[in-house]
Amino acid sequence: MPVKIRKIAALVLAAATALLFPACNGNTPRNAGKKISYHLDADPVTLDPQIAADTPSLIAIRSLYEGLTRLDASGNAKPGVAKTWDANADGTRFTFHLRADAKWSAKKYGSVTAEDFVFAFRRALDPKTGSATCQQMYCIRNARKIHAGALSPDSLGVSAKDAKTLVVDLEYSFPDFPKLVSAAVFMPCNETFFRETAGRYGLETEDILGNGPFVIDGAYGWEHGKRLSLAGSGSYAGEQAALPSAVSFTIGGEGFDAAAALKEGTVDAAPVSAAQLDEVKALGCTTVSFEDTTWGLCFNTQSALFKNVKVRTAFAQALDRSAVLSHIPENASAAENILLPQTELNGRPYRTPAGGPFYLKQSGEAAQTLAAGLSELHLENMAPVAVLCPDSANAKLMANEMIAAWNKQFNDYFNMEPLAESDLESRVASGDYGLAVCSIRPADSGPLAALSLFTSASGDNPAHLKDPSYDALVAAAEAKSGNETAACAAAEKYLNERAVFYPLCYEKSYYAAAKGVTGIVFLPFQNGIDFIGAGKES
Repeated sequence: MPVKIRKIAALVLAAATALLFPACNGNTPRNAGKKISYHLDADPVTLDPQIAADTPSLIAIRSLYEGLTRLDASGNAKPGVAKTWDANADGTRFTFHLRADAKWSAKKYGSVTAEDFVFAFRRALDPKTGSATCQQMYCIRNARKIHAGALSPDSLGVSAKDAKTLVVDLEYSFPDFPKLVSAAVFMPCNETFFRETAGRYGLETEDILGNGPFVIDGAYGWEHGKRLSLAGSGSYAGEQAALPSAVSFTIGGEGFDAAAALKEGTVDAAPVSAAQLDEVKALGCTTVSFEDTTWGLCFNTQSALFKNVKVRTAFAQALDRSAVLSHIPENASAAENILLPQTELNGRPYRTPAGGPFYLKQSGEAAQTLAAGLSELHLENMAPVAVLCPDSANAKLMANEMIAAWNKQFNDYFNMEPLAESDLESRVASGDYGLAVCSIRPADSGPLAALSLFTSASGDNPAHLKDPSYDALVAAAEAKSGNETAACAAAEKYLNERAVFYPLCYEKSYYAAAKGVTGIVFLPFQNGIDFIGAGKES
C-alpha cells in the first residue's frame, strides 16, 4: 500500500525524529571500512538538492551533499558544514560559522563558502527554478514573496558576512531552524559549476558537484535504472568521518523482495512491509518503524463533478465509516483526523489543544445534499464515477464498502479502479481522477507540513485544491499571528468540512537492517537516510 504523495512542502520542522539502528558493541573500528548496500525502488529523478522531491533522489543526496547541519540519532542538529551557530535573543536571526576545511568534491572549485549557500537558497526560491520543496524555506524573510514572483531573489533574508559566515534572517521566531537546514533544499550549490552545466545540473555524473562524505564512483558509477555506486570522498573533512568505504544502491526491479534480499545478503538494509516483519526478525534483523502516513478518500477539486463542495460533502456523508474501517490493514489504525497523532507544534503535542475529530459524520441527508450540488452544476444525473485505490486486498475491500454506501444512498452505479502503486501515484499527481483512496506523507512532524500540501502553490497537492480562503488560513498559521494552534486547527477543519480529504487510517513505514549492521540513521518524514556512521560485522 502506500502511494507516496511526497511532500517536501514543510514550512516548520517542529521536532524531527531520527532513528539509529543500535549497535551491540558500538561502532568499533572492526565495523569500519565496509561497503553498505541499499535498494532504491526507482532511479533518482535528479541529484540537484534544490529540485529533488522523490525518495530515491533524497536518499542519495544526503550522501553526496552536506548542509549547514546534520541530524543525530535523536533528531538534534549537529555540525555539518557549519561548525557552530548562534541566534539572536528572539530566534529570528541565525549566524552559521562554516568549517574552514569544507571542500567541494572537485579540487578546482575549492572551499564551500557562505556564498554557495546564498546562491542555493535564492535559486531554490526563484520561481523560474520550479522547486517543489522550497516551501520549507518560507520561514526566511521575504521567501514567500520571492517564490510568488513579487520580489527578486536578492531580497531574500540571507547574506554572506564573509566567506565562512552565513547570516539568515527569519520572518518569525523559529528556535528549531538549525534542524530544518539539514534538509536537501538547504544544501549548497556552487554557482560557477552550476552555470557550466548549462541546464543539466544533477542529471548525470559529470553534472554533479557535491560536498558530502561520498562521491559517485567513477564516470560509470551511475547506471540509470540499475545501480548507483558511491565511494568515499577524498575531500570531505566533516566532524564525523565516513565509516563505510562505499555505499552501493541497486535500483528498481519488478518484484523486489526486501526480506529475500536481506536473507541473501544482497542488501544491508531496506524498507520492509508489515507482512515481512516476522520474517526479517527471524533473520536477526533490527527493525524500526514510523507512523508517518495518513490514508484517506481524496477528492479532485478540479474535476467536473467534485469541484462542487456539496457533491463532495454528500459522498463523504454517505459513507458507513465503521464498515469502511473494518478493513484497514493490521499495521494501520483508524484516523479521526488528517494530521498524524504525534503531530507537534513548537515541541508540544498539537492534537489536544487543537481539538477534533473534524471528519464529516454520516448523514441521512446525503442524497439531498447531492441533489443540491448537482443542481448547482446544472446536471440532472452523474456520469459514471470510479474510485481509484491501491491494488491490495484491504484497499479493495474498503473501496467496496464505499461503493455499497453510495449505491444505497444515491441509487446510482459506482465502480473501483485498483492500480499499482506507481500508476495510482501518477494518476493522483496528474489530476486524472475524481475520487481516490490515497495517502499523504508530510515532510516533518509539524502541522504545517501536511496542511501546506493542500495550498494552491503546492506542487504536491493531491486534491489539486485552488482555494484562496484555505491559503489564507495556512498563511495565518505560518505568520504565527495570534493563536497558532487555533490557526492550524481552522485549516485542518476547513479541509474536512469542505470534504477535500476524508481521513481513513494512519499507517507505519518499516525498515530493517541485516544482522550485524549498525549506525544507519533513518530520518522519518524527510525520506532521507544517513549512511555516514554505518558499519557491519565481517
